[in-house]
Parts: sequence; structure tokens; C-alpha cells
Amino acid sequence: MTQGLMKSAGKAAAWSAVGSWANLVGSMLSLVVLARLLDPVDFGIYGFVIVTLALPEAIACNSMGDSLIQRKDLSEGHSNSVFVLSMLFAMVFSIAIFFGAPYIGAFFGQEDFAPYLWVMSLGLFLSAAVTVPAGHLQRRLAFKKVAMVDVVGTVTGAAVGIILAIVLQSAWALILMELSRRAVRMVAFCWFDRWLPSFKFSLRDFKDLAAFNIASIGIRLTTVLEMNIPRAVVGIFLGPAALGMFNLALRVQDQAGTALISPFGAIALPFAAISQNNREMLHKMLRGAMTVATFIAYPAFLGAVAIAPAAVPIVFGDKWIPAIAAIQISLLIGLRRPTATFDAGVLKGVGRPDLVLKISLLCLLPMVFLPMAAGHSLEAVMWLVWAQKMFGWVLGALAVQKVVGFEVKQQVFAGSSALFASIIMALSVYFASTHLPAKYEGLQELLILVVLGAIVYPLVLIAVSPRTTYRRAKALFYLASGKKDLAISAVSATPASSGKTDPGSFRTEQPECRR
Repeated sequence: MTQGLMKSAGKAAAWSAVGSWANLVGSMLSLVVLARLLDPVDFGIYGFVIVTLALPEAIACNSMGDSLIQRKDLSEGHSNSVFVLSMLFAMVFSIAIFFGAPYIGAFFGQEDFAPYLWVMSLGLFLSAAVTVPAGHLQRRLAFKKVAMVDVVGTVTGAAVGIILAIVLQSAWALILMELSRRAVRMVAFCWFDRWLPSFKFSLRDFKDLAAFNIASIGIRLTTVLEMNIPRAVVGIFLGPAALGMFNLALRVQDQAGTALISPFGAIALPFAAISQNNREMLHKMLRGAMTVATFIAYPAFLGAVAIAPAAVPIVFGDKWIPAIAAIQISLLIGLRRPTATFDAGVLKGVGRPDLVLKISLLCLLPMVFLPMAAGHSLEAVMWLVWAQKMFGWVLGALAVQKVVGFEVKQQVFAGSSALFASIIMALSVYFASTHLPAKYEGLQELLILVVLGAIVYPLVLIAVSPRTTYRRAKALFYLASGKKDLAISAVSATPASSGKTDPGSFRTEQPECRR
């Protein structure tokens, strides 16, 4: 059974990776094109819409599906109760938005804001309808189908957004792009799951999921507040153009994290739910996933920080140059994701969403300093967000150690050699960028810096930790060649298992399972 679950986890991670990487390509290409076609103000208006709808979406669309994944014995009544409740919330919030949109626009100081909200509120129903079928597919670890849905939705949305940006030259392109993506996902998820909703559920079905759903809604609400309070403060204090730059900085980091880390983080909740009584297997999955994630994420984030001054004008256009510092700080926030992304999924998977909720609430405390930071600069707001994310990561690591026995030091020092090599690589790239001859500029400069980083990182990594580097490269090879069940196992084996040690590796990277 253990081998079967590990094989399923490997396949799920592989297909999640395919979907995430395909989504990254589509999303980044569309983001680059849209950033060139539209102004920061257009992205700022869209940001105001997202801020307004964040709480309704957290309750109606993004919370209750987790209970279907975590539930050991799932009945048809459970699924129906989640669907009906999600659609009911969507209807209530849509009515509230219809009548309250003019007042919300006045609060943000945006004229003619109401139509954007009225149209975008339709997305509440589209996303609410996805909750149950998406939960069913994830419960079954059917990430191949999930990946297909996400890819089709991303490609469709990108095509619609780019065409409308050319025609409309306004924030409407972003609104309609997102609605088209959600509509495609709704149809595709329902098609793959072959599930039809009904009103056949009892009060018992509702009560069975109530405690978990209440905790999940609380987690989502606090997470949404954590994400959108800074957006609201930036928009109110610094204006829509600054909000557009803030959103772009967060989106670059989020999409990179989605592609590099989420393929492994996506399986944390369902795998933890399945293996919650087998700590050894759960630890093995965590060690393997974190090892691979840090191997590719650390150089990606730090390398992007180093080349951002050269890359942003080329990729997004000169009008986004003022956002460079915010983008760099946002990418530094991404360094916590290779380990932190697993914490919430594991805690919910073993039935402790209450701890995730408590951590999320504590993470709201630093937000009281946002008005002070916004009064200084956009970069000050981003640094405050960085500090708040680091605080949440520490709390999450301590909670995982307490609940499942996965030691904090294994998270803190996961990929320490990869981090060291990435720092050396980033410093080398930065030094080269300041000393390149003037004749190398623009695209030439960017290509030189990227090639330099691609050479320095593996050389330093091999010098520091040859045996660990070999295991990581082997795992990535397995993942790319379709041997999904071997990928996590390859990085979970300790050097001691072969009777040898790697004198160049950091001791803390040797996987342990002491209790």
C-alpha cells in the first residue's frame, strides 16, 4: 500500500507540474503582452475589482471543497450540501454587490466603477459551480484531468484577453479574460467529473462537514485579508498606478511559485489525508518534495532578482521600470515557498485546520503598520509584506513539527546547498551586470546574464554538494521522463543508505526521521 500511495503521489505531482508549467507559459506570455498593451492604471482598476470580490470568493468559491478532499467517507449528500451552500453564498453576495457597487466605487475614488463589479460578480457563480467537481478530482488524485482543465482555461483566457486588449484598450480586457477562463474551467471540470448536483442532502450531511468548513472559511477569509489589505492600502494611499505595479510584482512571484513549487504542494492535502496514520510515509513525501522544490526554486527566484533591472524594461516595457524594486522584493518573498507551501496542506490533511486558522489570524497583526509603510513608499509596503510572510512561515513550521513530527530544522535547512549556490550565482550576475561594457545593452545584456547564471549555479552546487546534487538531478530526470513514482524516492534516500557520505554536502540536508 505504501509503494502504491507513493506512486500515486509521484504521478499526481508530475501531472500537477505539467499543468502548472503550461499555465506559467500561457500566463506569463499573456501578462507580457497585456502589460505592453494596457497601462498600469488599467491593472490598478482590475486590482480594485479583485480586492472587492476577494471576501465573497473566499466564502462562496474557494473554501468548502477542501472538506470533500479530507473526508474519509464521502457520500452524495455531502457533495450536494457543499454545492448548494456555495451557490447560495454566490447569490447573496451578487445581490449585495449589485446594490453596493456605486458606494464601493466612491470609497475607492473611482468613477464608473460599478459596471466592472456588476459584470465580474458573475464569476462568483462560475467558480462556485467548480467547487465540488474540482474537489472530487483532487480527492482521487486525478491531477492529469486537473492539469488539462487548467491548461485549456489559461489558453482560452489568454487569447480572449489579448484580443480584447487590442480592441478595447481598457481594464475590460482583464475582466472578460478572467470570466472566460472561469467559464471554460467550469464546463471542463463538470465534464471530467461526470457529477450532477441535486438537492438530495440531509441536515446530517451538512453537520458532518460543518466544523471543517467553518475552519476552512475562516482560513480563506484571513488569507484573503492578508493578501488584499495591502492592495487596498496601496490603492487608497498611492493610487491605481501604484496598485497596478504592486499587483504585477505579486503576480510575477505567484506565477513563478505556481510553476516551480505548486506541483508538489498541490498533493500535500490529499496525500496527508490518505497517509495521516503513517508518519514515516508522510515524512518521506515531505522530504522528497521539498528537496526537489528548493533545487529549482531558489536559483529561479534569486536569479530573477539579479536580472530584474535588465529584464523588466525588455519584457514589460519602460512604463513598468518604477516597479522593478517591488518586483525584486516580491521575488525574495518567494524564497519561503519551497517549504511553506506544504504546511497548510499537511495540517488540513491530518484534520487540524484550526491551527492553520490561528496562524492566519496571527499573520494579520503586522498589517496595522501598512498605512505607515504606504505613507513612505511602495517598496516599504512590499518589505512589510516580506516580514509578515516570514513570520507566518516560522509559525507554520512549528505547527507541522508539533502535529506530525516533521522537524523544523528539516524545513529551515532544506536545500541549504541550493540556497548557498543560488546566492553565489545571484551575486555573480549582479557583479557582471555592473561591469559589462556599454556596448552590451538591452537583450544582449539580458542573455549574457542568464547564461552566466545558468553556468555558475550548477558549478557551485556540484562543488558544495556533489552527491546531493546528483540525487536531485536524478529526481528531475525521473519526473521529466515519466517515471513519476521514482522521483520522490530518489531524493528521499539518505547518503548513509549506501554506506557513504558526501563530505561536500551540508549535514542538515541529510534526510532524518528521528522523533
